Amino acid sequence: MHSHTHSFISVVLSQSQFIFNINHIQQFLQYINQLMTFLWADIPFEWTCLSLRYHNDMMWYIWSLIQMIPVFAAGFYQLYKHQTTPDYYHKIKKGSWDQFIVMFFAAPVPFYYLIDLTISIVEGSFFEPCRFWLWFHHMISMIVIPPLILRNEYEWQDTLIMATHTLLMKYPFIFLFNILYVGLVFYYNILLYFSPLNEKWVNRFLGKFFPFIYYSFIVLLVHDCNNALPFLY
Repeated sequence: MHSHTHSFISVVLSQSQFIFNINHIQQFLQYINQLMTFLWADIPFEWTCLSLRYHNDMMWYIWSLIQMIPVFAAGFYQLYKHQTTPDYYHKIKKGSWDQFIVMFFAAPVPFYYLIDLTISIVEGSFFEPCRFWLWFHHMISMIVIPPLILRNEYEWQDTLIMATHTLLMKYPFIFLFNILYVGLVFYYNILLYFSPLNEKWVNRFLGKFFPFIYYSFIVLLVHDCNNALPFLY
């Protein structure tokens, strides 16, 4: 009798644990669904500027959300190492997990920018002020991001700029996130002109082009544009 009771309790507990795990999985999937939900126009794929931009932006949006947490984790880890390790800038390990994460998520970025820039040129929309600021922003990014990727050595400033950019993809209208992003860009830009960052030719190259990115911010403000993706919201 005792053995039967024990077996029954074991079955009940195992089933309860299974249901508990299923509920947790369902809650997690609901959270992911909420995170990934956005009001897309559901445009079918065609070889048109509208369709190509839609699918390019959709992939960019999803890629941004996927990388948000791991890139923030890498950025805060790098910031911690800089605060606790003397002269850490000269001790960065190119093969470390944080460097790999940044490289992995940054590598496809130029392809998105290239497609977006090409579409804007073909359809002529970059002449519109609220499209031009983004086109110009992406054009400068196309110049500065490949050298950053090829450098294969990422500072906490690089990584947290990248991480904050993912926040703007999900929450483009939150003022604090916009200020944080612009502030990090400006801070990093200043650091490029001083030691130890200016010891590398890549950083000196970046320092020549980084200031042009502010022009896109000015156009955005002057023409009261928003920084959300065209098919988002």
